Amino acid sequence: MKLVKRSVGLLIVAGSALPFAAMSTDVPIEVYPVHPITLVVGFPPGDGGDVIARHLAMYMSNDLGQKVVVENRPGAGGNIAAASVARSKADGYTFFVAARPIALHKTLYKDINFDFSHDFVPVAILVTVPYVLVMGKQVNAKNLEEGFALVAKAPGKMTCASGGIGTTSHLLCEELREKARLPWWHVPYAGQAAALMDVAGGHVDFAVVSVPAALPFIRAGNVRTMAAFGHERVPAIRSVPDIEEFGVRNVQDQSWCAIVAPTGTPRHAITRLNRSINNALSNAQFQKKIVGLGYAVSTIKGTPEALEAFIEADTEKWTDILRAWQIKNLH
Repeated sequence: MKLVKRSVGLLIVAGSALPFAAMSTDVPIEVYPVHPITLVVGFPPGDGGDVIARHLAMYMSNDLGQKVVVENRPGAGGNIAAASVARSKADGYTFFVAARPIALHKTLYKDINFDFSHDFVPVAILVTVPYVLVMGKQVNAKNLEEGFALVAKAPGKMTCASGGIGTTSHLLCEELREKARLPWWHVPYAGQAAALMDVAGGHVDFAVVSVPAALPFIRAGNVRTMAAFGHERVPAIRSVPDIEEFGVRNVQDQSWCAIVAPTGTPRHAITRLNRSINNALSNAQFQKKIVGLGYAVSTIKGTPEALEAFIEADTEKWTDILRAWQIKNLH
């Protein structure tokens, strides 16, 4: 992703004030935003980056002085939404809530009509997303060790569900298969909520899902939490041990959510939206809310440039992994 740099004149943005003397200048004035902003999410309500987008939209609406609307356009691992935003008018009023699968689209899909690295520019990182392994109640095991032993004894008969091919949950299913030597079948779903419903219904045995997606099922007692993925325990499910505590090494990863804009979006719009997002993320009450929802506060610097560097490195890492596992060329 290469950030488009634009020189702009004097700006007046919602929520800011400029000295009266500046008003008399002949320098062009940009007032932004002047009407509602849309955040497009490529997953169903309650899935992917939808939850954080909706909470962020409420805060940003107050901060920007204009309504921020979340629009869901699910399908094809987020690619339908991404393509629609890539083709939208780059006027600073339509943005995309991106996650890792979108950055990997060229490796995963052979028929795709947008290029993430060229059609989008970074705005701001939102959060990182912890993941958890859950087990269905129908599995005749009291704990993770017993569950894994059942998988090992029945090669190809037990299943691990994910939110779809190429999603972080899929990649972690595959990593567990490799690192823990688990001969299970991967079962991809059209979203994590659907995967969780089938675990709760006894149709699949395990699932790797994001903590935000899993929390309602965990709190309702519909699934059993086995292990979290990350470098430390997840605050929202602090009693759940990390996967490394079971001796499974180097299977620690979190996904991410970020806001990106169509290439050509005015720099002043990116700057203003970046400031609004960072204002929300630095608010103690907002942080408490998102951590309670199962997300983690990102340690990445909140600039477009830092986000660009992070996405490039993350994409390179996972592209190499996908190629090694020969996961590619999907419709």
